[in-house]
Amino acid sequence: MSRTFWLGVFIVGTLLVLAGGVFLIGDKEFLFSPTFPLKAAFENVGGLSVGTDVRVGGIREGTVQALELPGGPDDKVIVVMKLHKSARNLIRKDSVASIKTAGLLGDEYIEVSFGSRQAPQLDNGDTIRSIKPVDVTELTSSVATQTKATLAAVQDDMEALKQNFLLRGFFNKRGYEDAHELTRHAISKLPAGKPVQEYSYSTHDLFDKADNAKLGNERLLKDAGAFLEQHKFSLAVVAVSEVLGDSEKQQVLTQAKALVIRDYLVENFRLDDTRLKTKGFGKTLAFGDSSKVRILIY
Repeated sequence: MSRTFWLGVFIVGTLLVLAGGVFLIGDKEFLFSPTFPLKAAFENVGGLSVGTDVRVGGIREGTVQALELPGGPDDKVIVVMKLHKSARNLIRKDSVASIKTAGLLGDEYIEVSFGSRQAPQLDNGDTIRSIKPVDVTELTSSVATQTKATLAAVQDDMEALKQNFLLRGFFNKRGYEDAHELTRHAISKLPAGKPVQEYSYSTHDLFDKADNAKLGNERLLKDAGAFLEQHKFSLAVVAVSEVLGDSEKQQVLTQAKALVIRDYLVENFRLDDTRLKTKGFGKTLAFGDSSKVRILIY
């Protein structure tokens, strides 16, 4: 075939592509469809621009044709819309225009509501009522504030769950799940006087592991229990201190260990449990360089 033929084919193909593009663009902008103009006034049009979609009942039925600045500071921005004639019977005098966003951060568009059947029909260029658009900045700020509050609540809940988890581990399912239970028999400080009898143990010898309150060698407590059972006493204190580890965790741990020892003595020896108290010192070097359990009898 000649070069002239192929040149003709190329020109015809180019014209067809161009015509298709024009048709698609014209269809999107309603250039070849009967339309009617409509207006709405907004205090702020946000990110609207010429060509923005206008939807009626969620269906794209028009575009924004123009944005007109107000004549004075007290006036509003006029949005001129071009809508397909098929929407004329749906939009009435009581229809409302609102600026919406496709998703939280999507493109903005105008939604025009259906009018009521008894409301009068619109004339070309009429202005319908509008709703103040949602300020995305305010919405984002509000969401951030709510998120911050939610995270704080979650953090509190996680702290409570962590506390309960620690207690369950400390007590080996002994039933203590309330932090207040740890200090129910606690005293704020030791008596000033010298005890009449004292028993001292290493926490490593008494407990199964360093990071829990499960007794591993409770037989070591038999002498102290027997003394409490056989002698009258005005006050006895189970005091526990640790020298290593996290201060906050060790405070809870020493309280737990003191309470577990008290429970063992009360359950296995006949003594006046109202006079048997606990004191968890937490992490301290006040009683030497090793972790200790001291049963002080006054």
